[in-house]
Amino acid sequence: MFELSRYLYLAAAAPFLILGTAHALATPLTKSQRKGLSFREPTLAESMEGGSVLLTRRTNVWLAWVGFNLSHSLGAILFGVMVLLTGRSVAVYRQEAPLFLPLALLVSGIYVVLAINYWFRTPIVGTTISLVLFILSSVLFMLG
Repeated sequence: MFELSRYLYLAAAAPFLILGTAHALATPLTKSQRKGLSFREPTLAESMEGGSVLLTRRTNVWLAWVGFNLSHSLGAILFGVMVLLTGRSVAVYRQEAPLFLPLALLVSGIYVVLAINYWFRTPIVGTTISLVLFILSSVLFMLG
């Protein structure tokens, strides 16, 4: 059961790696790029470039939006990499799972809540699959 727990744990990294990479690739870096996260209304990007946030005038809303998307992608990818690293061998998993399994459950659970409240079907499905795999992995870890 322990080995199956580790495999489920490793499999749970896949949705985060895939979704994080897809999100980065779908982020337009210029207003003229037409990618998955481009706006349907082309004038919106222009409006965003003309606006700033109260925190600072140093950046505009367009640049902040691009940065938020790319940093969001980086966070999902790094979470997936952390899971792969902590599950890379039986010895490492045996030592690190008591700390990282609860953390993985928490993080993936938060992503599910965010996906349900703010995103769309693909991230809801992907993060839910990951959460279920982490739950199964945790149960098997505790039993084994």
